[in-house]
Amino acid sequence: MENAQLTRQLQKLRSLFQRTAQASSQDLELQAPWGRYLCVLVAGFLEDALTEIYTDFVKNAASEPVASFASSILARIQNPNAQRFLETARSLKPSWADDLEQFLGEKGRKDVIDSIMANRHLIAHGRDSSITVARVNDYLEKCVEVIDFIETQCKRRT
Repeated sequence: MENAQLTRQLQKLRSLFQRTAQASSQDLELQAPWGRYLCVLVAGFLEDALTEIYTDFVKNAASEPVASFASSILARIQNPNAQRFLETARSLKPSWADDLEQFLGEKGRKDVIDSIMANRHLIAHGRDSSITVARVNDYLEKCVEVIDFIETQCKRRT
């Protein structure tokens, strides 16, 4: 991951996962709320990543007025499920969406993004979620793979 803001956010997330494991490893009742909290943070990380990476791309690829316009649209993306990731990629370059769709289809990445966002929605609206700290930690690693893939696409510009 090359984006400095996202790298810092990821480091903070990983540190929080470690501290959570240390603080609640023996108490399953404590792990449930931590799982929900971490799920919301990972969802926010995905949302930030989508905006940050594509905003960096348009700032480097387009004139200032076009980049400003595109950045304002990207900043409004909320709760991006896998379909929203594909729509955003397609709006910049259709072949990127095709490649991203294939990548998301491998190793359950699409399902991970959709699950994170679906659980975030449940949690935000006070509904039950069975998400666990361990599952969110696994999901985070798959999310990082997706973010790295998108970053690589934007660097290549092809």
